Amino acid sequence: MRRTFRKAMLLAVFLSVPVSAWAGWVAEWTNVATKPNGDKADPQPSSMTIAGNQVRLEQADAITMIDYNTGTYTLLNPQRHSFWRGTVDEYVRQVARSRADAMRQKLIDVGRQQEVGQVSDVPAKVDPAKLPPVSIANTGVTEKIAGYDAAKYDVKVDGELFQELWVAPVDVSADLDFNRFLAQQRKISAGMVGRAATQYNAVYASDEYRKLLEKTFVLKMKAHHLGGGFERTATSIKQTEVAPTQFQVPEAYRKVNLSDVMPKPPAPEPQPQHQQLQVPKKGS
Repeated sequence: MRRTFRKAMLLAVFLSVPVSAWAGWVAEWTNVATKPNGDKADPQPSSMTIAGNQVRLEQADAITMIDYNTGTYTLLNPQRHSFWRGTVDEYVRQVARSRADAMRQKLIDVGRQQEVGQVSDVPAKVDPAKLPPVSIANTGVTEKIAGYDAAKYDVKVDGELFQELWVAPVDVSADLDFNRFLAQQRKISAGMVGRAATQYNAVYASDEYRKLLEKTFVLKMKAHHLGGGFERTATSIKQTEVAPTQFQVPEAYRKVNLSDVMPKPPAPEPQPQHQQLQVPKKGS
């Protein structure tokens, strides 16, 4: 009885001690997507919190948290008070499976059932030796962004402009291991499809890209691809204390399947009937 009482007292003391805040960073952003026809969507705000080798990205309809210590990926849906959690590998596999299911249904809808068996659930393997070359050049242009002087770099993949980066001497490496960040980004980009997937794979595998960003921070980025484009600009960034609860799932949230948290990825458009559909076979 005494031992039980002592344990209860120690637990009460432990729970009464406030959890120490972590040193970290908080950045606020404005995001603008460009449609394939060149029209720009309405600007959308977002915020990013970095601390303890974890990142929380909060948008209007979704919150993403990645723990780079464990490779854990968490998606929260604030409207539905629901969440999904798993490894980055599990996330990539489930997204690939969902995309394959959508592709099969689209083939059935257009009367091409004979090709359904060719669609693979498995993300394609990425061979770094076969990725296109990446070149990075300082343009000499500078811009004041979120209070910092940021230098503009052009990132080309196979000779074509893919990203424009405005980089400032903001070192967050004490709070985020950039090598682990890149390793997880390589896994996520390996689960993409299309030409943009190859470009992201090439960039994240580039040693020049790593050297540019491991001790700096991108305050503005423009991405260019066939599906349109995307621009993200920091409106503020500050070093501050971050509560560990920022990387925890609220108790009121219920765990659900990934498909119930995020919208299904669009399936690629089937090619015209007279052309051969280029999809990887199972196991490839």
